[in-house]
Amino acid sequence: MTESQRPSRHLLLEFLIREGSAWNSLLILTHDHPDPDTIASAWALATLVERLHGIRSRLAYGGIIGRMENQMMVQLLHIPLYPVDPGDFERYRWIAIVDTQPPFQNNRLPSHRRATLVVDHHHRHANTKADLVLVDETAGATATLFAEALFASRLEIPPRLATALVYAIGSETQNLGRETGPRDVAAYRTLFPLASMQILSKIQNPPRPTSFFYTIGKAVHRAFVVRSVIGVHLGVVPSQDIVAHMADFLLSHETMRWSLVTGRYEGRLFVSLRTRNPRAEAGKLLWRLLGGGSSAGGHAMIAGGSVDVGKGSSEHNWRKTEENLTTAFLRSQGYQEPFDFQYPFQGIRNVPAAC
Repeated sequence: MTESQRPSRHLLLEFLIREGSAWNSLLILTHDHPDPDTIASAWALATLVERLHGIRSRLAYGGIIGRMENQMMVQLLHIPLYPVDPGDFERYRWIAIVDTQPPFQNNRLPSHRRATLVVDHHHRHANTKADLVLVDETAGATATLFAEALFASRLEIPPRLATALVYAIGSETQNLGRETGPRDVAAYRTLFPLASMQILSKIQNPPRPTSFFYTIGKAVHRAFVVRSVIGVHLGVVPSQDIVAHMADFLLSHETMRWSLVTGRYEGRLFVSLRTRNPRAEAGKLLWRLLGGGSSAGGHAMIAGGSVDVGKGSSEHNWRKTEENLTTAFLRSQGYQEPFDFQYPFQGIRNVPAAC
């Protein structure tokens, strides 16, 4: 059996046992604007190296923790996650990256630094390099890979970490209903009895700010429909996380097969793409649509990315970017121009009795 054929849990655990003894500290980077999968994965890695070798790690992220569920996760579970400091890259010799890869434009690893360890479940980038690159696309969540390594290590898994991993796998796979394999289900079932149901419930049902409800209203009011595609351009958003949230929300419409949502944040147009088709390769499609100067990735059914428009850009430039993206996406689905845009929820006054 070659190294590439060995189970992920063995490759990761053996690497940490073999190489980790030489480390005196470790910087663990999540992707920017971290979600539950990257947060839990970073914490699991920190737990592994501490239990195996007594090594202290610094967990760092770029951007902001925007979504309320993610803020509650970090707060209630007391996860030691901090904004990245440029000096971190001078202080730490060994660097791990989780749920992203160095060539991706969604993490803060400097181009002159080489990663010690990369663990991810997205498509492997041709230029990804590290002492160990573990990219396993057969897992529905990066957290699944770390859960398996923890199981293989036979170390005790603390309830708070188990809760983080359960929430990460559940949120990444929409409660095991999206892009889920037997390994994700097995990891989830093994961790679930160890997790705190009380904390998990609080994370999943956080108090929400007024801006959240305003954005939902805007998403519904502005939503366009072209046959089986539903989408919305939200304009300025309070955080980039809300874009993905609204893409999931709109795809719940019973007749839709795709959702496309954009939002303007900090000079970039953030894009989320969702589909019900498990063979759609949404990640590759969005990467092609956004082109150069962009950050994009994902899986078969979900994708996210952003393109730099510029903080000082005119309204015309923002709208042109949004329109070009919509046009390119609809063309990719075989739709012919002029597109028949419908706005079914504008000016709603009377709700049909069937509702």
